[in-house]
Parts: sequence; C-alpha cells; structure tokens
Amino acid sequence: MRDSMNFFSDVPGIFHFRLFGFWHIVLTITMLLAMVLIYKYQEALRKWKYHDKAFRYIVAGIMFTNMAIYYGQKILDGTWSYKEHLPLHFCFISGYLFMYALVTNHKSMFKFVYFFSFAGPLPAILLPDLTCGPDRFIFWQFFFSHHFFLTASIYVLYVLEWKIIYLEAFKAFIAANIMFALVFGLNQVIGSNYIMTTRLPAHIMKLFPFLSYINIPILWLELAGVAACFIAFIPLFFLYRSKERIEDSSIIHQIS
Repeated sequence: MRDSMNFFSDVPGIFHFRLFGFWHIVLTITMLLAMVLIYKYQEALRKWKYHDKAFRYIVAGIMFTNMAIYYGQKILDGTWSYKEHLPLHFCFISGYLFMYALVTNHKSMFKFVYFFSFAGPLPAILLPDLTCGPDRFIFWQFFFSHHFFLTASIYVLYVLEWKIIYLEAFKAFIAANIMFALVFGLNQVIGSNYIMTTRLPAHIMKLFPFLSYINIPILWLELAGVAACFIAFIPLFFLYRSKERIEDSSIIHQIS
C-alpha cells in the first residue's frame, strides 16, 4: 500500500528525470510520430464516423479529467498552494481555452489556441521542470497533458480543417502579452510566479546561465514565444502545400 501511494508522490523515487534521457527522447519521438501519422492519414481520419463532434467532446473530457486529477491530488496530499496551483500557468490557461473551443465549436478561438499550444506545451516538453522519473504519477501526467494538447491541436488543424492563416500569429502574440501583463500584476500582489513572468525556473537558469546577465524574464518569454510561433508555422506550411497540390491535380484533371 505504501509503495502504491508513493506513486503519487512528488518526491523522486528510484528514477530521476534526465533531460534528453531515454524516456524524454522516447516520449517526444512518440508525440512527433503521432503528428506525422495524423498528417499522413488525415483523409482517412476525416471519413471516421466520430472524427468531429464526438472527438471534440472526448478530447475536452480527457483534458478536463486530467486537470481535475492533478488538482485533486494536490488537495488530497495537502500540497496545494494559491501561489503555485491556481489555473494560471500558460499551459493551463491555453488548455481551458482549447476545451472551450472544442465544446462550443468556436473556430475563431482555436486561431489563438493553436499558437498557444506551441508557445506553452512545446517549451515545457523540450525543457521539462521535472525531477521525478517514470515511477511517479506526476511524470506521466506532465508528459501526457502537454503531448496530448499539442497532438490534439494538430488533429484539429488537419482533420477538422479549422482554418488558420499566418497573420493569426500576430493576434495570438498580442493576446498572450495581455495575458502576461495581467498575470504579472497578480504575481506582484500575491508573490507568485505564474507564467514565469517574475523569475525563470531554476532548471532553466542552470541550463542557460547567460540569461542571468539580462534578468528580464518577460523578455525571454517573448523570444521563446516568437520562436514557438515560427515552429507553429511548419504544420501550416505542410497544410497549405498539400492543399495546393490537390488544387493543382484537380486543375490538371479538368484540363485532361
């Protein structure tokens, strides 16, 4: 019983998380493979009976359940703190917006959330703030929540065909900065560090010690967000390139 309960502990057990270690690389490759498969078989997935409404509700339900389990665990083990566990981290805010967009079929909301899914989960996946390894629930919860969010966004983009144009990135950037400003103000009031607007995590400073020479967390957040947006352009590039090929082949077929 004790070992079972330890599975839900935030204290590292036998295994410690290793940046770019075996599990980190395997799980990241698995996520990338899932995205490639979605892109490759988007037409087949579109023919699936439950590819739209049912999928949207299932994904929203899974994301909500995952968040509920996370908060429930914190409350039950007595580690919940208003300075750390309010739903004000960027990934959580983006996740709630994504769930809202899915349940309400709000395609305009997704135009922001798509870029948020790269600006939040992607840096977290590449540079996780983790100490626990695969013998702890928090390890699997962390990777599942971030991988699932990002992969589901790719599904919505390719299979549901919720259209996004490159210029939407600027609107998302403005929305994110408004969010940063509001959360930064709250951080100053309650002494928290949501969205890392007050200080960068210790593991980031250890990896990139030069960041301490310009100790302006929001500046680095802005640069990371811009980089994430450029990465978010890659799936859009493949999307529009494939559509152009279909249109070209259709024109050729009509001529012939």
